[in-house]
Amino acid sequence: MEALLKGKSLVLVIPVYNEEKALRANFHEIKRLLAEDGIHPCFHFVDDGSRDGTWQVVSALSSEYEGVTGIKFARNFGKEIALRAGVESVDADLYLTMDSDLQHPPRYIKDMLEVMAREGCDIVDGVKASRGHESFKHRFVAKSFYKVLKSITGLEMDNSSDFKLMNRQVIDALREFHERNLFFRGIVSWVGFKTVKFPFEVDDRTLGETHFSVGRLFLLAMSAILSYTSKPLYLTIFSGILFLLFALIMGIQTLYNFFFGHAISGFSTVILLILITGSMIMLSLGIIGVYIARIYEEIKRRPRYIIERRV
Repeated sequence: MEALLKGKSLVLVIPVYNEEKALRANFHEIKRLLAEDGIHPCFHFVDDGSRDGTWQVVSALSSEYEGVTGIKFARNFGKEIALRAGVESVDADLYLTMDSDLQHPPRYIKDMLEVMAREGCDIVDGVKASRGHESFKHRFVAKSFYKVLKSITGLEMDNSSDFKLMNRQVIDALREFHERNLFFRGIVSWVGFKTVKFPFEVDDRTLGETHFSVGRLFLLAMSAILSYTSKPLYLTIFSGILFLLFALIMGIQTLYNFFFGHAISGFSTVILLILITGSMIMLSLGIIGVYIARIYEEIKRRPRYIIERRV
């Protein structure tokens, strides 16, 4: 670890949102644990448009401690954009992204640095050995998301997290991405480079409240799938082929009954077919509409985020 850090700078990129009550205590805990391990990094906070006094805490920490910087968004842009802005707005040799709530335990940072030094890898990817005390609903949605994402995009990110250690080469590659809608874990997996998975135990949140609901997880899942594959568009083709085969079978059956005098009233069948085909058409149009909306957002070329203040 000493050889890895010798002559190199390490920055912790930490997105925060409405963390006024817990941020100072969590910062001191992170700083204390790292100091015990002989690690003295810089801290770079990204305030994702907090509505409480989070930015005042970041400003105070910056004035009290050397090596603490931060940026504040003009409004809430989301954690994925905050992580992207964090690695873009600060320069260092090594970057470690983590949450501010201590669920990404800082005691593992020394081990992650040792893994990078020993393996000579570019990315140390923190993977949850367990998901902590999550609700059954949240755990079910998360597991389902990763399975669907793997089957559609091929990205293996089961129990992945934003707890990652990356070198400057990886960050330079991430800075080449210009799309507005992105999934940070996804692009880190997509860029490649030598990656070593690092299992860790998720700690319980001691202060503050989580802002990541099941609804936001579902929206994140949708964003990740739409950002990394166009396969859902092919659902319209497959459904069309399926219903064409079904129509051929029904047509043959209808003609058989007609010519052999077995024709009967098919009102229920007709209504059922109309409902099924109508729902498939609407689903297909919805999928196409979502992709068109993404294209529309990208071609407007609006900034991905707006920085209101810096310290």
